[in-house]
Amino acid sequence: MDKEIKVEVIRKEPVKPSTPTPNHLRSYRFSLLDQILPVYHTPVVLFYSSSNPSTDEPHTIASQTSQLLRKSLSQTLTKFPQIAGRIRENLSVECNDEGADFIETRINIPLSKILKKPDPETIKLLSPKSNATKYEVATACMLAIQVNFFECGGIAIGVCLSHKLADASTISTFINSWAETTSESGNEFEISQLDALSLFPPHDSLASRPSPYEAVIEESAVTRLVFYASRIAALKSKVAGAIVKNPTRVEAVIALIWKCAMEAKRSSSGRDHHCSSVMYEAVNIRKRLVPNLPEKSIGNLVWSYTVKIEPENEIELQGLVSLHRKAIGEFTESCEERLTWEATCRHTSEMNDFIKSGDIEIYMSSSWCRFPFYEANFGWGKPLWVCMGSVPTKNVVVLIDTKDGDGIEAWLALSAEEMTFVERNQELLAFASLNPSAI
Repeated sequence: MDKEIKVEVIRKEPVKPSTPTPNHLRSYRFSLLDQILPVYHTPVVLFYSSSNPSTDEPHTIASQTSQLLRKSLSQTLTKFPQIAGRIRENLSVECNDEGADFIETRINIPLSKILKKPDPETIKLLSPKSNATKYEVATACMLAIQVNFFECGGIAIGVCLSHKLADASTISTFINSWAETTSESGNEFEISQLDALSLFPPHDSLASRPSPYEAVIEESAVTRLVFYASRIAALKSKVAGAIVKNPTRVEAVIALIWKCAMEAKRSSSGRDHHCSSVMYEAVNIRKRLVPNLPEKSIGNLVWSYTVKIEPENEIELQGLVSLHRKAIGEFTESCEERLTWEATCRHTSEMNDFIKSGDIEIYMSSSWCRFPFYEANFGWGKPLWVCMGSVPTKNVVVLIDTKDGDGIEAWLALSAEEMTFVERNQELLAFASLNPSAI
């Protein structure tokens, strides 16, 4: 019988910046995009084979590694004073050096057991739990770290960083900066503390107003789909058409998953009348603004565009890819205009109207592909695997690269009933593997 996983917490303590934040940096004002995004901590888990492959006593190695990580985290927080602070209403972060939560655990099973058969519910245990899932909880730390030591010497580092401060690109930048500090590689990891206030001025009316994205958080079933490079090539060939002759791998994968999710909704609803379907797709705007922003710009530099399917429309892959291509093209052409106060109000008002209507199924997608999570080397090699710690919301799909950089892992959250239809969808399974081994 398989041993039940047990997570033993060895320590939980705050880690504060190694040097005090200067007075002129003690307040970090939110941009408009920060204000609109939810008080939700985005979880990611990085798995490593061992911090020290020697024959030393495992608990001694774990203790030494934990001490090293706490020290380097303290040093890294001096570069990110807002991450060590606390939210004050929906206007700013007080950079008061209260620090990040650091949790150290021992796991009673070998790392290989997790990697050979990844289970979303088990992976949740490796990521720190945050209390800041509601707007009202404004005193929670911005960053929580959980370092898990397995009985074999393997390590899983769970990182939860508040979406009020960081998009996926910023999370990747922070993790890589921490890794460089830990490894003492001598490489200077440059970041860009962008003045987002001048680009996206905040609005005082949002000081006490919850994010429109909060309303869609629901319990869901989560599955992991892996699209290997050869299967992506076949999928791209299938979805290519007269309008989009060379679809990207993300366009192809998102179109297939959305198609299968809509079909599952229609199959499970039991209704003759099918509802409309809307996809909000997150966009990294760093390279879409003119002039472009630095790749390692810190903050929330992400917005979304909308694709809508009416119930009478036939759901077919080439058409979905064409709609996505058209929508992202229109977004790019008018990116700056869409990020004004008036335009963001229209965008969020539209979302609220969709939610309240009850007759529109809303999906959200985000691609973490090409963000260098797999470059995070703390001194004991690059990650064996990087994954989402959890997916908090129904009807969400998050894409992340496979380790080789050519494939895609999709983490999909739907209602439990709809998920049963998706996991049996033969068109999907022709291109995706359902939760295969991560090694």
